[in-house]
Amino acid sequence: MHLSIVQDPEENPRDRGPLWLAHRKAFPADLPEGLKPRLRLFLSVDLAGSTQAKQSHQSWRPAIINFYRDFDHAVRARFAGFNRGRNRIVPAPEFWKSNGDELLYTCELVNLEQTYHTVQEWLGALHEYRSHIAKGQLDVKSTGWIGLFPIPNAEVFFRRGDDRAPTGGPDDAAWLQSELRDQWHAGRNRHEITRDFVGPSIDTGFRLTAWARPQRFIMSVDLAFLLTSSAHTVTEPLPLHFSGRETLKGVIDNRPYPTIWLPVGGQKADTAVGRDLADPKALRAHCEVIIEQNYRFITPLFLGDSDYEDFDWAPPYIINEVRNLWRDEKRENAEKTARSNGGDGAKMRSSGVA
Repeated sequence: MHLSIVQDPEENPRDRGPLWLAHRKAFPADLPEGLKPRLRLFLSVDLAGSTQAKQSHQSWRPAIINFYRDFDHAVRARFAGFNRGRNRIVPAPEFWKSNGDELLYTCELVNLEQTYHTVQEWLGALHEYRSHIAKGQLDVKSTGWIGLFPIPNAEVFFRRGDDRAPTGGPDDAAWLQSELRDQWHAGRNRHEITRDFVGPSIDTGFRLTAWARPQRFIMSVDLAFLLTSSAHTVTEPLPLHFSGRETLKGVIDNRPYPTIWLPVGGQKADTAVGRDLADPKALRAHCEVIIEQNYRFITPLFLGDSDYEDFDWAPPYIINEVRNLWRDEKRENAEKTARSNGGDGAKMRSSGVA
């Protein structure tokens, strides 16, 4: 089954020849690193019961500090153990930022096998951490989602400690973003730059965190589609469950969104196992329909290192928008250079310099 998320039904890659498909995969040779399409996985882990603990007049600060330290260690140790002796390394998700008692991680996805193992090891870290804190009053809950960059989501950058007043209009702000982006992706001055992620997929992910429970790792429908698609590449597919649909405020035009989750081991196991569509093939077909019906809202799927034709091409409208972004950036850069050169020439003429 092929997921054909395209603007025009005539642009289905299976209906065209290899030359057309090669063209649809092609990007300008001079495309900056930061504009190359990337699919990112986002993982949230949040303390459950922390609000009540803080209101209990008992000492809660040590538990929060331990969470920040111990969970990160659990993740790194889990991936280190998995990678030991393997030829192909699965990178541990990197810490993105904290949001109160919530820790956020992210990593780039390049193929189905990596996607599967990353989620599998994250679940293992959750299981181990939940078992570790079983005697306490706190627990953890987690959510996962994916987002495609630089369209329809975006990286945003700002320079830390920059006390200069903003100058210029929107064009100058966009130009500064491209400058900071290029520095970040070139590995320059990262200690001075903060990177964040914004867009419809990020909003959806944060909405989904409201459904998370300590016993249930909640995931977006497009992440579930990737995981069920990896079933033929692994010996033991992940036990995904589907428990109906609910409305997520502002997501896919407020239409019901599927509740898809994985059981998390540890204390207090979940007994309400949803088996409506536990079969990977049935769940994959269900996810595919939802994505195709809402492709403008849900992440188009693109894995840069995939050997499977469903994921080794970027939707044409995504490629076109990336090309337009790069065209506009080059035009703005040329105009800024011309203005700068013109200003220097005027200064030279006014000072009598030929």
